[in-house]
Amino acid sequence: MKFTENKRFDFLLVFSVIFLMIFGLLNLYSVLRPTNNLALFYKQVLWDIFGVFVIFLVYFIKESFIKKIILPLYLISIILLVGVLVFGTRVGGSIRWYRFAGVSFQPSELSKLSLIMILAYILTHKSLKNFLISIVLLVIPVMLILKEPDLGVSVLHVFIWSIMLLFSGVSFKIIATVFGSMIGAVPILYFFFLEDYQKSRILSFLNPEKYFQSASYNVIMAKNTVGSGGIFGRGYLVSPSVNGAFVPKFETDFIFSAIAEQFGFIGSLIVLVGFGVIIFKVLKDIKDYKNSFWKLVSIGIISTFMFHVFENIGMNIGIMPVTGIPLPFLSYGGTSTFIFCFMIGLLLKAHALGTKTRKVI
Repeated sequence: MKFTENKRFDFLLVFSVIFLMIFGLLNLYSVLRPTNNLALFYKQVLWDIFGVFVIFLVYFIKESFIKKIILPLYLISIILLVGVLVFGTRVGGSIRWYRFAGVSFQPSELSKLSLIMILAYILTHKSLKNFLISIVLLVIPVMLILKEPDLGVSVLHVFIWSIMLLFSGVSFKIIATVFGSMIGAVPILYFFFLEDYQKSRILSFLNPEKYFQSASYNVIMAKNTVGSGGIFGRGYLVSPSVNGAFVPKFETDFIFSAIAEQFGFIGSLIVLVGFGVIIFKVLKDIKDYKNSFWKLVSIGIISTFMFHVFENIGMNIGIMPVTGIPLPFLSYGGTSTFIFCFMIGLLLKAHALGTKTRKVI
């Protein structure tokens, strides 16, 4: 068998993304309308249009160019992470964004993309040396992101590295040792590296009623909003919690609660199906991808999507602590939309490059 770049296009993958974008815009409009802040809605429309352009741009870029930019992209992301600690804008006690001319950019979003690409390249070549290099490549951005601080994105980086390591073919003994060490490091991380507000989020997750007036207020309101939607929802643009803007950060962290209230269990299930199509379509086709590099890139991207979906929906229904992780294509956010669309472009590229064709005899 041989591999050919036959330009086969995965229409189902793109259709799922566009569907989620449209559904996200409908919900974003509904939660911003009562606040008279529709400027964010129009910004997101532009980001989504630009994101679709990025998907096709990445799809048509040559494979050789993509591999050439891996190291520069990683180095740029590290420089930006260092720079944001000095030049970034402080919001709510954290310094995570560059802001200029009314546009915000979050370098940690770029960092997760660059980490996936450079780990795919490093872990393709199996050796103890490359395994140790992968740890260094992980630790540098994680330590910088913890300084912002942003625990959720730091954990995401570790999750990406862990899943890619599992699928890289590294020795089981090494993997067992690493994961054992990570579990042992949890108490050290909690007592010596987490900020007080991050500890309070974890404690409020374990005992939400005790922290109702503070750290767990958002979660309890979101849970009540989700539960009020029932099977079919309370109606688009007429749902009381959405119209009353009862849940803080409705447009970002808690957009799923707006979906659940307005469209109920059925609407929530439709959203999950949209993400499920993206995830399972890639997992189904990945065995036919061109080489280990593209397989690992796809694994890293899919693990990112799974983490975002599980964590965001989990914190909306109270089974996960609040970390500020957005819901892809549904939460407001320009940087995250751009990065997720870039990732979709890479998945399309992997699909096009990885079609197996039989030799003609």
